[in-house]
Amino acid sequence: MSIFSRLSDILNANITSLLDRAEDPEKMARLMLQEMEETLVEVRTDAARLIAQKKDAERQVARYQESLTDWTDKATLAIQHEREDLARQALGEKQKIMGYVQEKKTVLDELEEQLNKHDADITRLQTAMKDARKRLESIRVRQQVASNRVKMRGQTREETRLRQEARFEQMERGIDELDSQLDAQGLGKASLQDEFAALEANSAIEKELEALKSQMKTEKSE
Repeated sequence: MSIFSRLSDILNANITSLLDRAEDPEKMARLMLQEMEETLVEVRTDAARLIAQKKDAERQVARYQESLTDWTDKATLAIQHEREDLARQALGEKQKIMGYVQEKKTVLDELEEQLNKHDADITRLQTAMKDARKRLESIRVRQQVASNRVKMRGQTREETRLRQEARFEQMERGIDELDSQLDAQGLGKASLQDEFAALEANSAIEKELEALKSQMKTEKSE
């Protein structure tokens, strides 16, 4: 996926606006940085090529300057020996070389201009990369904060649930304790049926006791 098609696209891009419109800002920022880094390598490679060409042109100019001095000396020598024909030829060669020097100086000026442009582009590109890195870090921090908030909400809900369960368990234990106390209070106490059965049994005993007493009195009187 290519975000930028040319160096000028990167340098003129509104990174903030692009990231704000992106569905996945973090992924977009990473892609931007990757493309910027690749473009920076290309610009630096081209700058290195221009520097090599500039050094070569400077060496040629230096050699031409030596030739100019040499042809000037030859023309002077020819005049000293009254050989104006040779002097003219030497000066003619000098003029040719001066033309070469001018051409190379024009090339050097062009190379210097391109290098200055590359230097400015590299500086702007590095600034854009720095901005993109800051944006990426900011996006990651916001996502981490959001993730922590989700975790905290989840933990809070879990803690609330556990507290509620603990409260219900405590209430159940309280109810169980109350039931146990009531059950304990009923231990050893006769039920209603048991009490009536006891009364009936006591009545039968009393009747039998009276009958026995009556029988004993009768027997004694006899």
